[in-house]
Amino acid sequence: MELIAATFVALAVFAFAFVVLRPQRMPADVEQRLARLEHGAAMGREELMDLPFSARVARPIAGRVRAMGRLLLPHGLTQAIQQRLVVAGQPMTVPRFLILQGFLTASSIALLLVFLLSDSSGILLAVQLLSALALNAIPIYWLRIKGANRKRAIRRALPDAVDLTVTTVEAGMGIDGALAAVGQETRGPLGEELRMAMRETTLGSSRREALLRMIDRTRVPELTSFIQALIQAEQTGIPIGQVLRIQAAEMRLKRRQNAEAAAQRAPVKLILVLILLVLPAMLMFVMGPAMMQMADAI
Repeated sequence: MELIAATFVALAVFAFAFVVLRPQRMPADVEQRLARLEHGAAMGREELMDLPFSARVARPIAGRVRAMGRLLLPHGLTQAIQQRLVVAGQPMTVPRFLILQGFLTASSIALLLVFLLSDSSGILLAVQLLSALALNAIPIYWLRIKGANRKRAIRRALPDAVDLTVTTVEAGMGIDGALAAVGQETRGPLGEELRMAMRETTLGSSRREALLRMIDRTRVPELTSFIQALIQAEQTGIPIGQVLRIQAAEMRLKRRQNAEAAAQRAPVKLILVLILLVLPAMLMFVMGPAMMQMADAI
């Protein structure tokens, strides 16, 4: 039983690592087909037969399975997963995530059956059941961590980006050019989102639509308030420079407040570290020799 459980755990961990760490790139045959479509050339039967088995058979079957999965799964579930993936920075596609979740769910069910049929009892059985249930929750928890880290990175980079926007606008640059310049200078998720929004404006979208889509992709309250202030200033005719200066002052104030809150939480975290790690080591260092002498005397 223990061997079967260890096998399921190893397979689940391998699947999770393979799906998460595998880089997403366009297959070579898809790139060749796109190049042929751009040049107006069709693929002949001989060239089609030269493609690997995965491109001729496996990938079309996988596409049909994904289409059937979209029909069977509730639309609200796929939309919620898609939104979580967008907030996390699109680490994988929705079908890929659903395949991973389904595999881990099947593995957790198999582990539950193995543990229930085993001879374990008491605390060991409870720990085994909790570990099987935790295996099913790994993808959702990982996706939540990815989204939280991305939001934290955007929140940290936002005050400096707003200050840079104020500087460029007061130097005489337009708001679109200022946002594009800030996007080029800013690293991390915020720079990527600004570059994507400015790319959408060059493709024909209005600035308002591009910024609203950026709100949906990030879900960061500070960035939402900044974008809404820009949109309201554009609609009401308030000078952009004045709005940006007010937003920059608010961002600096919020950053100072967040730093003070983190400094106030630090002693509590240090107490936990002292109680769990430092204090037991000190007790062992102080009481250890005395206990050894008492054991020798007895």
